[in-house]
Formats: sequence, C-alpha cells, structure tokens
Amino acid sequence: MRIQNILFKPIDHVQITVWRILFGLVLVFECFGSNLVGWTKEVFTSPPQMTFNFIGFEWLQPLEGYGMFVYFGIMGLLGIAIALGWHYRIVMPLFTIGWAGLYLMHKTSYNNHHYLILLLCVLMTFTPAHANLSVDAKQGRIKRLHQLPALFKWQFLCLFLVVYTYASVAKWYPDWMSGRVSELMFSAKKDMPLLGSIYSWELTPLIVAWGGILYDLVVIPALLYKPTRKLAFIVSIAFHIFNSVTFQIGTFPYMMIGASVLFFPPKTIRKVFRIRKPEVALKPTGPGPQHQHLITVLFCLFMLIQVVLPLRHFSIPGNVFYTEEGHRLSWRMMLRVKVGNVGFKILKEGQPIKHDAKKHLTRSQYRLLSTHPDMIWQYCQYLKKLFGDDIEIYVNAWVSLNNRPFRQIIDPTVDMAKAPWHVWGHEEWINPCNWKQIEHIE
Repeated sequence: MRIQNILFKPIDHVQITVWRILFGLVLVFECFGSNLVGWTKEVFTSPPQMTFNFIGFEWLQPLEGYGMFVYFGIMGLLGIAIALGWHYRIVMPLFTIGWAGLYLMHKTSYNNHHYLILLLCVLMTFTPAHANLSVDAKQGRIKRLHQLPALFKWQFLCLFLVVYTYASVAKWYPDWMSGRVSELMFSAKKDMPLLGSIYSWELTPLIVAWGGILYDLVVIPALLYKPTRKLAFIVSIAFHIFNSVTFQIGTFPYMMIGASVLFFPPKTIRKVFRIRKPEVALKPTGPGPQHQHLITVLFCLFMLIQVVLPLRHFSIPGNVFYTEEGHRLSWRMMLRVKVGNVGFKILKEGQPIKHDAKKHLTRSQYRLLSTHPDMIWQYCQYLKKLFGDDIEIYVNAWVSLNNRPFRQIIDPTVDMAKAPWHVWGHEEWINPCNWKQIEHIE
C-alpha cells in the first residue's frame, strides 16, 4: 500500500520534537497572554447574564470570580510542561481537554485559529513528540528515540494544506476579489502609526485581497517543494507579521512561522537550532503491518473529515455569509464585514413585555447576536428561562453584509420560542438571502 509506505517511512525525530517545543511555547503565550491583555476578562468574566456556548454545551459555564484567570494560568503551566516534554503523556491530553472546554464554552469571540489549535492538540496527544529533547527522555520515562514514522509529520502537513486551501477558496467571491472587504477592514486603520499610510493607498485593498488568495493557495505546496522553500518561508514571515500587526490575531501567525520546522529537512533544523546529530542510521521501526494498516485507515478517515466538513454549507439553502449555517469549522477566515440590528417582541398571555437585549449583553455579544441566527435562537432560549416557557417571541433582525443593503435575516412571523434547532440542517425560520437578490453594493 503506497500511502502506508510513505506514512511509516522512518525519519529523523528532530522536526517533530522541535515542533513540540515551539508549539508548547505558543500555548504558553496564548494562555498567559489571555490573562495579561484582558481577553479572559472580556470574554469570560464581563458578560453580565449569559454565555453563548456551542449549542449542546450549555453545561460548560465560566468559573466564577477569578476562576477563569486561574484556569488560564494552569493551562499556561501545562504549556510549559509540553514545551519541556515533562510528563508529556499526561500533560498533553489534559491540555487538550482543557482547551476543548474553553473552545466549546464560548462563541462570542469565535476564532478559526482556536479550532486549529484544538485539532493540533488532538494530533499531538497521539504523537510521541517527547521521544527526544525532553525531560521525559532524559529522566527515562520514555525510551529515547532518534527516529519516528513519517506519519507524525504528514498528519500536520496535510492538515495545514486543508486549512490554507479552504482559506483561499473561501475568498473566491466578488466582494473579496474586488478588494471591497479589504477596503472596509482598512477603513478604520488608516490612522495607525507607520502602516496607516500604507492602508490609505488606493491599491492596498486589491493587493491584500489577491495576495491573501494566492498566498493561502500556494504557500504549503511551495514550502514542500525544495526549490521554492526558502522564498516561501521568507514570504510567509512577512505575510504573518503583517497580519499580526494589522489585525492583532493573537499567536496564530507565530505558530505558523514555527510550524515551518516541519517543512525543512532535519539537517537544516539541526544546524539552525544547534542540535547534534546522533550517529544512528535510520531503519524501519514501528507497529507491525496489521497495526500500520489500521493506523493508515484512521489517518485517511481523519483527513477525509477535514476535507468534507467545510463543504457542508453547499448542502444548505441560502448564502452562508448571511445564514452562518456551515460557517464554523470551515476555515472561512476574515471574509466579510457584517453589521446588524435585532429586536425582540415578547408576548405573555397576549401582553407585551419590555426587554432591551443591550442591557443583558456586552457590546461584543450584542454585535454578534445581531448578525448570527444561531445566537439569536440561543438568546430566545435565555428569554424563555427569564420569562417562562409560555411566552411568544418574534424577532426583527436585519443584516448588512460588506456595506450591501440591509436584509431581514429572520422570518418575523415565526414564534422563536417554539422554533426548533437542527445541528446539521437548515432552519426554515432563517431567510436564505441569496446573492442573486442582493447584487447591488451601495
């Protein structure tokens, strides 16, 4: 089996173990940084009334008081242990579970990068990345290995290929390709020191739009191909630093720069990080043929899920930019600018109940509520708890996409107190808002 031979070819351990160190450091900065920059307070401790969890995970609620600060502090310490390779087989699964809890606990600041970190943590849990250059190897908790099956490298490379390819394909629509979205994003950044003048250039939005499409599409193949690898690495550094400075998107740019160690040959990695090469010849090792076949099947199944999952919105009526059905878990990153307004008409035994959602939510919560139908549905469930199951709720929600005319996104005749929710299917109370109806841009 050709793919099985590729996956279980022995390779130098150094790419995987150095990646573990760099990835662990990213997790340290991600967790401690969340406390230091105020993100923990903004997302987990400031909301006055409710948390927008992933539907079905309402039982995951933020810890009270300073609990979430402690939570992130513990996660940061686990990140240090991962980087050091200390009790890795215990620490890595613990961090993965902890990160999954954080991820599913909130949607107010949903971020594809957090989803990517979760997938990487899952893969790292099953990767013997502590086989060398680790405290575990030094203290004898794991036999020091100088080689690993190539599977542990290809799992990351294939995942990155899926992520970047879909990030490019998702940008293949008129508003992005025309530079309209980039122009809207840069409109509030023209007063920034140094880069502000660049954002003001007439061609900047178009350059950024097409630069993003081309970069996402070719960067992984270019890093895999030896003649273009160094150039792709230099361009990648410039691209990620620009995004970091411009959009303040956390640790993701630096994580992906660090992931470059998986693309360069072991000889280069050892030279850059001054890691001595042991006098050990690579030879076939690992599980027997039967287990190799099973692992290969699981590898292919995991990658197939990653390829199919982002396509699910094509099976749902309407435009995903409006309905948001199939948007998450699909690598649709920084694609549009949406604004909206939403009001709730609440009746109890025929009598209206006054309610102002803005007084129950933070500014960021309300901003997302007004443009995301699933969060509107969740808020209606909150209203039922607040006023009783016998109420009627009618929603008046209007959304503008990329400065297009406002469209009514929720059917105002539907009693949202009784509206169902389906995890994978289309909700009939969401207006499809097809592109053909909204071609004009104001």
